[in-house]
Amino acid sequence: MSYQVLSRKWRPQNFGDVVGQGHVTQTIQNAIKLERIGHGYIFTGPRGVGKTTVARVLAKVLNCKNPKENNPCNVCGHCEEITDGRNMDVLELDGASNRGIDEIRELRESVKYPPNSGNYRVYIIDEVHMLTKEAFNALLKTLEEPPAHVVFILATTDPHKIPQTILSRTQRFDFRRISIELISNHLVEILNREDINFEDEAINLIAKKADGSMRDSLSLLDQVIAYSGDKLEVEPVRSSLGIIHDSLYVNLFSGIATKNVSSILSELDGLFNGGHSINDFISGFNEIMRNALVTASGVDIKTLPVEITEMVSGSNSIFHKMDLLRILELSMNFETKLRYVQQPQIALESLFIKLASMDSCVVVRDVLAGNVKIDSTQNSEPVVMVEKPKVVVQEKPEVLTKVVKDIPEPDSDQEAISESPRVATEKIAEPKPKIDLTLQKIIDGWGNVITETEKINAKISNLLEEVKLEEFKNTVLSILLNA
Repeated sequence: MSYQVLSRKWRPQNFGDVVGQGHVTQTIQNAIKLERIGHGYIFTGPRGVGKTTVARVLAKVLNCKNPKENNPCNVCGHCEEITDGRNMDVLELDGASNRGIDEIRELRESVKYPPNSGNYRVYIIDEVHMLTKEAFNALLKTLEEPPAHVVFILATTDPHKIPQTILSRTQRFDFRRISIELISNHLVEILNREDINFEDEAINLIAKKADGSMRDSLSLLDQVIAYSGDKLEVEPVRSSLGIIHDSLYVNLFSGIATKNVSSILSELDGLFNGGHSINDFISGFNEIMRNALVTASGVDIKTLPVEITEMVSGSNSIFHKMDLLRILELSMNFETKLRYVQQPQIALESLFIKLASMDSCVVVRDVLAGNVKIDSTQNSEPVVMVEKPKVVVQEKPEVLTKVVKDIPEPDSDQEAISESPRVATEKIAEPKPKIDLTLQKIIDGWGNVITETEKINAKISNLLEEVKLEEFKNTVLSILLNA
């Protein structure tokens, strides 16, 4: 069998075929045209976006016998040898397996020799960030002042791991993630050439799953073709790649809106029974929430399901923007902590129960303007209002004297004992103990106030979380509402 995978079969062989990296290819082509070839380049960016591919194309055009418009001809002996990986003047090294100082010393010795048949000796070091500190130090001098016939091309996905001394000696090109639209268009072109039928939505699913990587998209396309056969349809693609259907997110979104916990738990149970990855699910949910938040802000997102769009936009919207923001923040925090969770199913169910149990946000500005009526008994236990007894404090001590004089003489000691407390209780009240309260003490205990208030009314508790304590004077606390 001589089958060649799509990612190799359709690998770009000139700068014009590279997708989504025009800012890099155009700069390099101009440098070739002006004969301003650098001695060292560093290509950075995500996986599968064309770093090594561009490095090979550059190596070919530098050694091509008949370059055309700053592109290799791909028919001369040098171009064919480089394409097949058998040219002696182009050495491609893997930084992960050749990371020690001994390998770099051998490289330093080899750069002294002129090219065998081409114009340049080109060294392509992939995953260069894997080199050891000693290896980087050994490479410094050679990289700074290499022979005129040597060009270094370093590729990495983690430029922050490369010493600044290396970065300063090279020209850096940052490769970008490729958009879903560009990936989809490229896949359509390949499928047309391969004479394979497809549905547009199926191609969009593959492009989205690739997460900005053209190489990943071609690998996924190979996998889906093997699963589906002659025609790529949506449902087989979902099944093959384990993509979660949008209807699950719609049902969960609706369950949160209606606070239907049983419906939410049923949907999550189906998620687990279907064998889907929790990481993929929470990532997809966060993307849905982000698109919903953007839509609620007035920007049209075509990829957002229609049912969710109706819930977050227009006059009949169920969710306020602040509600969506709170849900997104909680979900993103959960995604960050997910790797440390021992029982992810329980943690995920707890998260969505919490999302469904939260009260809607109230904008302080609307409350102050009287546009929002806060129901103090909503979603809370009944509150019994108890009127405090009025306390009368006698200001003048003469009143006490007068009251005592008006009391008739008791007939016996027992009568005196029983009557005296009654008169004193009705006529005289003991003064309140003085409370030593300061603004700092109130600030320190404000969290307890919020906690106790939340037991009565969560909306008021949310308002108290946003206030700023300004001043406490003469038993009056001044607060500032951030409207």
